[in-house]
Amino acid sequence: MLARLKTYTLLGIEAMPVDVEVDISPAAMPKTILVGLPDTAVKESTHRVERAIVNSGFTRPIDRIVINLAPGDLPKQAASFDLSVALGVLAGSGQLIPDRLEQYAIIGELALEGYTRPVKGGLSIAIEAAKDQELRGLVLPAANAAEAAVVEGLEIIPVESLSQAVAFFAGEVDIAPAPSRLEELFEEHSLYDIDFGDVRGQESAKRAITLAAAGSHNLIMLYPVPAIAVDVNQIGFSGTRAEAGQPCIFELHRSSASH
Repeated sequence: MLARLKTYTLLGIEAMPVDVEVDISPAAMPKTILVGLPDTAVKESTHRVERAIVNSGFTRPIDRIVINLAPGDLPKQAASFDLSVALGVLAGSGQLIPDRLEQYAIIGELALEGYTRPVKGGLSIAIEAAKDQELRGLVLPAANAAEAAVVEGLEIIPVESLSQAVAFFAGEVDIAPAPSRLEELFEEHSLYDIDFGDVRGQESAKRAITLAAAGSHNLIMLYPVPAIAVDVNQIGFSGTRAEAGQPCIFELHRSSASH
């Protein structure tokens, strides 16, 4: 039986759509084949997925499983395919009715116990998924829900485990979409007791600090220095930080940088 799901991979900071195709057919011995230009982390997903399925109370098909990540010429990176592949295997083996799978994109890494682990690029993937008119929402690890929920026009469904994801797609449980707190979070973390613009005079010193902050030049400073830079797109900036593995919403913190 053939199952199809939608997911995404990262190319730099850009999310690219990927179709996950899982075909299960009878064979003398069980075997899993993964194709579609996967990197090492993606290849290893077959072992994680197998144990996550079994440890979640489902059955690993004793058949030949072929997993195709299309398009085949697009490099597939990271472990974010685990959840979509696992659901594809369950759908292809008849353990999950696939009717609702086509309405959602699915990302997430799986632990051997079947719990979800956060992945990089949740925000970038949500931004791209929101452009697909055929998608109702994005199913992803609960730890990624807050960053992805800032995107409008897309249901962000947080799941804690493979079992919970299966129950959601089977219609056995309802999971409320994660609420967006974008404006609230940015307002909360954009309030400062002092403002760089309040400094009167000292034009040379202020220019030196501005140049040093912009170019990371030699300077002993207590940073960040608020109000130097122009406003940036909130979601775009948060997405760039997310790809670097940093928190999407930054706080004013004290740190010494001497060179």
